Amino acid sequence: MRNEACMYLRLSRDDGALDESNSISSQRELIRAYAKNNGFEIAREYVDDGISGATFNRPSFKRMIDDLEKGEIHTIVVKDLSRFGRDYIETGKYLQQIFPEKNIRFISINDNYDSFSADTNDTHLILPIRNFINDSYCRDISMKVKSSQQMKRQNGEFIGAFAPFGYMKNPKNKHELIIDKKVKPIIVKIFDMKIEGYSSSAIAKYLNDLGAVTPAKHKEDTTGSSVGFTAKKSKWNAKMVNRIISNKVYIGTLEQGKQAKLNYKSSKRIKILEEDWIVTENAHQAIITRSKFEVANSMLLRDMNSKGEPSLFSGLLFCKDCGSQLVRRNVKHSGKTTIFYICGNNNTTGECSRHSVKEDDLREVMEKIIFDYLRYHESVYRRVLSKDINSFDFKAETDDLKNEKKKYETLRASLFMDLEDDLINEEEFGRFRANYAAKIKEIDSQIENKEKLADELKEQIINRQWLIDLEYFKENSKLDRLNLVYLVDKILVEEDKKLTIVFWGDEKLKVMEEILKRSTPDKVIRQKHIIPFPFKNEMRNREVMANG
Repeated sequence: MRNEACMYLRLSRDDGALDESNSISSQRELIRAYAKNNGFEIAREYVDDGISGATFNRPSFKRMIDDLEKGEIHTIVVKDLSRFGRDYIETGKYLQQIFPEKNIRFISINDNYDSFSADTNDTHLILPIRNFINDSYCRDISMKVKSSQQMKRQNGEFIGAFAPFGYMKNPKNKHELIIDKKVKPIIVKIFDMKIEGYSSSAIAKYLNDLGAVTPAKHKEDTTGSSVGFTAKKSKWNAKMVNRIISNKVYIGTLEQGKQAKLNYKSSKRIKILEEDWIVTENAHQAIITRSKFEVANSMLLRDMNSKGEPSLFSGLLFCKDCGSQLVRRNVKHSGKTTIFYICGNNNTTGECSRHSVKEDDLREVMEKIIFDYLRYHESVYRRVLSKDINSFDFKAETDDLKNEKKKYETLRASLFMDLEDDLINEEEFGRFRANYAAKIKEIDSQIENKEKLADELKEQIINRQWLIDLEYFKENSKLDRLNLVYLVDKILVEEDKKLTIVFWGDEKLKVMEEILKRSTPDKVIRQKHIIPFPFKNEMRNREVMANG
């Protein structure tokens, strides 16, 4: 019998929190004392600190097994079976098959088990029961940890290992995020450039030229963690920019529970449906305003020119017939350059007509439309302010939507009878049922959004925020990029140069008009903008419908 042995030590975060006696130092002292009293010499030590016993995918454990395969290890000593592993199937495989075949002596001190002196009952009856208990303990701990994390998420506490880029954990409360002032300007710059019309690639290039730190590099510098960090991640790219723009954490919203472990024995993570995420609004101080976030994310879904300075209308012009974005073209004639916008589909495939419009004409038209829109917007709000706030019924008008929902619910319910009467087959039943369910879900979302808009309107009227916003745009009435993107969502261009303007505040304005109609005898008339539109060096009247 050889008198050389190795010790294996393991501690997970859960074990350490529950019992100090399981600490690495305590395990080491116990094993050394046992070795000294029993004539062993500890020649090697293998330590896995902070790793669960539910998995055998542990660095030091795997190294120990490799040394065992090489014939360099003949005796393994552990404090108890739970330190070796908590998966009773895998633990049993090592103790009952692999170690006996390799003639490895295994000693578990607290279990009073030594494979060289153990009888059949110890190996094949007592040990499996103890392994099963250890496995159950691991499962129980996993469930308790999950439950605790779920409660923290529902309370709006941040439970991530690392704070998102732009934030850091509050030193006084690790579950609270506070703004990281060192990198906040990077976040603000990314959103500003996206709103100004820059592509994500152009933003990434600007940050790289500036030498701005990336999220991965900042994480390594501030936490010392380089997990997943490569030299490639020290440079900004379009994907990094897009992830920041689409992350609601920057408006103060926590979205947690997006992924979960497959089970307590597996490290594989699966995606959770968005509807099951735990979302907490106003969980921490925002870096970006909600309006800026919404505009930037709208621009994110649109094709932006990746070269040069963006134009005034970047990402705003769309062909009303085919839906593609209009592209900017410079035409030189007689030493003069004229800027046109034409349908992108026509430009690439020729499948749509040109829908050509001059930039100078468009600028002149939009100045008049926006002035007209703001004037009408203000007139509606002034009428609201002239009334007693208590006389208004701020309940959203959703009767039509509810009736439509009821119709689809009735259709869905009738499918069972249609199936029984052989009017439809099972494949049609499944397809129709799914379609009706999708419609009902869509209507529910519309009802929820309308009710939310009504609540927001009431709050804005009480604190006069709507009027403050209008005053800002009136004082800064010059048509520039920021005014344009904060007011206008899309400009739809028809072949005859008729424009349809979709304003961001359109839905809110519609709800306000509904409230006015219900609360006052006066009628509110949706306006049409009739403005002169230059065309072939002539002034022709073109009807421009502003959706607001």
